[in-house]
Amino acid sequence: MKFFKNRFNLIVSGLVLIALIAGIAFYFQNSANAAKTESPAVQTAKVRKGDLVITASGAGVVEPAAQVDLAFRSAGVLAELNVNVGGQVKSAQVLARFEENIQAEADFQSLFTAQGIANAELARANAQANLDSAIGTYAYVIGADAWYWEGRLTSAEAALGALDSSATQSQKDEAQKLADDARARRDYFLSLRSNISDVDMTGARASLESAKVNLQDAQTALDIIHAGPSALTSPLAVIGAQTSKLEQSRLAVENTRLTAPFDGTAVAVNVVKGQTVNTSPVMTIATTNDLIAHVYLDETDLDKVAVGKRVTITFDAYPNAPVESEIILVEPALQSVDGSPVVAAWASLPADANLMILSGMNLEAEVIAGEARDAIIIPKQALRELEPGVFAVFIVGADGQLILTPVEVGLVDYANAEILSGLKVGDVVSTGNVETK
Repeated sequence: MKFFKNRFNLIVSGLVLIALIAGIAFYFQNSANAAKTESPAVQTAKVRKGDLVITASGAGVVEPAAQVDLAFRSAGVLAELNVNVGGQVKSAQVLARFEENIQAEADFQSLFTAQGIANAELARANAQANLDSAIGTYAYVIGADAWYWEGRLTSAEAALGALDSSATQSQKDEAQKLADDARARRDYFLSLRSNISDVDMTGARASLESAKVNLQDAQTALDIIHAGPSALTSPLAVIGAQTSKLEQSRLAVENTRLTAPFDGTAVAVNVVKGQTVNTSPVMTIATTNDLIAHVYLDETDLDKVAVGKRVTITFDAYPNAPVESEIILVEPALQSVDGSPVVAAWASLPADANLMILSGMNLEAEVIAGEARDAIIIPKQALRELEPGVFAVFIVGADGQLILTPVEVGLVDYANAEILSGLKVGDVVSTGNVETK
């Protein structure tokens, strides 16, 4: 019996000890949890110096700065072909001719010979004589007095029209008074010509105006012929018969030949000598020595693309040889690539890249939208936006207390932010989720 009694006492003592240990453990566990609840861990980062670069990536292709398809303006037989694929051409160089161009060129050049100049001067003299006759007829019809005051009216209206913004109101009133007075006197004397019908008067005036236009036409043609063939290389505004003759002669030449619009290379030639051609393109000229990059970027990067922004270009053919460039044009409308809207921009290509760059080469482009070198940097998570565009951070004090501090923010990328003011290198900031009220 004594054995069982002692054993029972040992068991009871053991159970009490176990219970005591469990209670102590439970107490310390609760204390630790309470401590954690009262003082949560704060994630921090140290303010440092570094570089921050904001970029936008895109893809593109190399294209000529200028490229044009050339075609004749009429159908004909190709009598002359002066360029092959890959051949270099100069601006205004004749690249191809029709058979009819030979006569057209001869007729055009004859306009500027001594005989051509004499013909133009004769046409001008005849136009002047016709104008003098028309003036005499019109003056006779309306009478000498009305004719005199019509001349005064013409001079007064010209003087009135010549007044600019610097003229005083008094000067404008005086000029208007002179014009009104001349008009009134002319109309008065016209009213005295009751024996002249309105038909005769209208006809005489129409003949006078027509003679003035014909003289202007002849004088313009004479000036062009005196200037030489170089004065008739672009479309001419036709005034009358003489300028029409010059324009028709120019068109006869232009319609039967092709000339290079700029210095470049023939990148395609689709005809051979002796072939009958129509108005479809027969060759393509491009500036193969003046290439630019056509770059496409996502629509969301529109704010990062602007003229003058630096670009790093890497060609698929030279993945280890990037070149520096810059944006020279941003197209004013979005383009569509594979059904997605993109921003289209053009970037220059350096002439001294020491790479063989060909039109049509594919490339990757990285636009440098903004950069800050040796700047004060913090993790983006440390920023607290108090209101739109206004930021602060929590500085961790020496005693572990958090101090809300306003900061001025510069560039921000996906991970870091540039601090322009409010922090210094070595400060410790909280990157945890601290709520503010």
